[in-house]
Amino acid sequence: MKHEETPPAGDAELNKRYVREGVRIVVEQARYPLSQILGMFTETFETDAGHTEPKYKRDPEYQRRHRWDNVRKSRLIESFLMNVPVPPVFLYEYDLARFEVMDGRQRLTALMDFYQNKFELTGLQHWPELHGRRYSTLPHSIRDGIDRRYLSSIILLNETAATEEQAAFLKKLVFERLNSGGVRLSGQETRNAVYDGPLNDLCLRLSQTPELRIMLGTPGDLESLPPREESTAGDIEDDDNQEAMSVREDSEGVKITPTGRKMFESMEDVELVLRFFAYRHLDKFSQGLNKIAEFLDEFLVRGNKFPAGTLRSYEEIFLSNLRFWYKIGGADAFKGASNRQFSKIAFDALMYASSVLTEAQKELLLSSRESVRFALTDMYAKHGVDFGGRKTNTSDARRRNKHAMDALNAALKSSRTR
Repeated sequence: MKHEETPPAGDAELNKRYVREGVRIVVEQARYPLSQILGMFTETFETDAGHTEPKYKRDPEYQRRHRWDNVRKSRLIESFLMNVPVPPVFLYEYDLARFEVMDGRQRLTALMDFYQNKFELTGLQHWPELHGRRYSTLPHSIRDGIDRRYLSSIILLNETAATEEQAAFLKKLVFERLNSGGVRLSGQETRNAVYDGPLNDLCLRLSQTPELRIMLGTPGDLESLPPREESTAGDIEDDDNQEAMSVREDSEGVKITPTGRKMFESMEDVELVLRFFAYRHLDKFSQGLNKIAEFLDEFLVRGNKFPAGTLRSYEEIFLSNLRFWYKIGGADAFKGASNRQFSKIAFDALMYASSVLTEAQKELLLSSRESVRFALTDMYAKHGVDFGGRKTNTSDARRRNKHAMDALNAALKSSRTR
């Protein structure tokens, strides 16, 4: 059936709509001397509750999980030294005269590290004579020249929106537009930018569960993630096309893989946790997985308003089921039909299936792990096409859930007869 096209609106109607509902983003601009950046972003204030918080939040949770190498940092300093225009940073006024960085964290971090003598200049194109110098060891005229440069900023003001919902919408709109010209943010990175709250914090925390990290090969945190190999790129923008790092072990003995690092940087590990919570409530959302990004967005918005007790039960359910599967299959528990790498759809189905079991049933399966592994092997052999990764709508997910539940029931039956 052919869909009817919406008739074009006339000028008068468009003008009325613009007056009625046109977005009015209120911004202001500011210029900060480079020598003052360090002081600004270490300034704190005491909240009404007696907590100490920074006036400028440089590291809100939504910021990307990767860091510039020293070449990129040095090239930024060289740009200021030569008075090459540097793009402004974007700040969001989340409360009166309280700000968080929406775009520009890497530039700000590079400047703060520079003024704290944390790295030596390297990879400079026009001032190679300064290689090996830190801020404190630069000739005084060059130091003074850099100090008098400015970093521009554009601030999205608090009065832009009248309600929290409108603020979230406008924040997401601006955030997505800011990142549409460079390296695109993943869905979860954007989600973290605009839907911060208790459920979001829980997903971030649970993504660091040791068993999940072992399965994914992800780093423990941003600080434990070494910078990528030094780059020779001339721009100051993020570049995801650098050569992937080789497998290495972190201080906790977890093997960090190139795929795991990529998942960590794009926050796919955080999204996995959110998927587990959301997929258990598929039937309550009309769009389901046909619009998976919207489904996860909406669930996170609702979930951020859940009572603390509900979130505690969410945490217990996630940990109980993840650890169950880790005991069954270790690091390979969710490798799926291919048995080559971690499979999101196998994770979704198996975590869902185990979440409907009683603790007694899980204990019985753990006492007969070979029965579970045999049942899963049989499931993938019979229904491998459903776990191939191309079937991702709601009906496909339900079918995989049923396959996984049938497999566990078969393993339970086998365990009871042994």
